[in-house]
Amino acid sequence: MPSVDHLIGAERAARVINPLVRELMREDLLPEPAAYRIVCEGVLAGDPWWLAEPGQAWTLRPDVTDPALDLLVIVRRDTDQLTVEDEDGQRHQVPLRVLAAYELTSWCWIRDDTLHSH
Repeated sequence: MPSVDHLIGAERAARVINPLVRELMREDLLPEPAAYRIVCEGVLAGDPWWLAEPGQAWTLRPDVTDPALDLLVIVRRDTDQLTVEDEDGQRHQVPLRVLAAYELTSWCWIRDDTLHSH
């Protein structure tokens, strides 16, 4: 799996990691070093719980032998439920845990300047 830094760049990776750290500190009352360690370990391990966001493409890992779609593109995430599109453009509702059989291979990051364009 390519690193998050490689997929979206170090600055954007920090913009993904820092809110997760703050959330753990607020919700679980963890000190910052512990929250940071947990989030970074999850991100480095490719854990979908920490990484899964709309705009990402997840490809079936080569070692998976169960029948499954080769590619899932996340359209929407609701905590542990995803709306995804397959390689044929068909939408499916799947639990987040399905991504355990996949690896993050592409992340289409929305540029800040496109959010405020006229």
